[in-house]
Amino acid sequence: MDDVQQLGQMLRQYADSEAHKKQLFEAQSAVWATRIGEFFDQIQLWLEPVKTPNLLEVSRAAYVAFGPSVAVETSKFNTEKLSIVIAGKPVEFVPDVMGTGGQISLAVMGLTAARYGSVSLVCLPPSNSWQWRKTNGLKDADTFAFDANFLAQQLQSLIPRERG
Repeated sequence: MDDVQQLGQMLRQYADSEAHKKQLFEAQSAVWATRIGEFFDQIQLWLEPVKTPNLLEVSRAAYVAFGPSVAVETSKFNTEKLSIVIAGKPVEFVPDVMGTGGQISLAVMGLTAARYGSVSLVCLPPSNSWQWRKTNGLKDADTFAFDANFLAQQLQSLIPRERG
């Protein structure tokens, strides 16, 4: 086999590999979008009894997530984000492109008290449960089970307190 034939064979193998990766990503994206939709449905159910116009509102909007280190064309997936406005303060649950092994990660904006901290929600398959991860600097993340009561506690911190 001469070098030109070898080059052609290498290009075909690369194209097949890329097509396979794209197919796997699209299949995984469908799973992620479904899981995120179900999770947002659950959060809406939890908050339904306390929704109040101008005090607690929940909404969803279409969102295209993509990986920061990969071209948008090859790493995006269509999903949605969830927004909560409580006492005039916004909280958003925004999907990241997912990690290895089907990990689902949602950035949570509006709920960090620490100056350099961040909060995310993570679901690691095969588990269906979500974990709240709060990171602050170089320390290991603080991890908590995420349920209706935990969400309520986090949202309570956004309601202004009477000073007496």
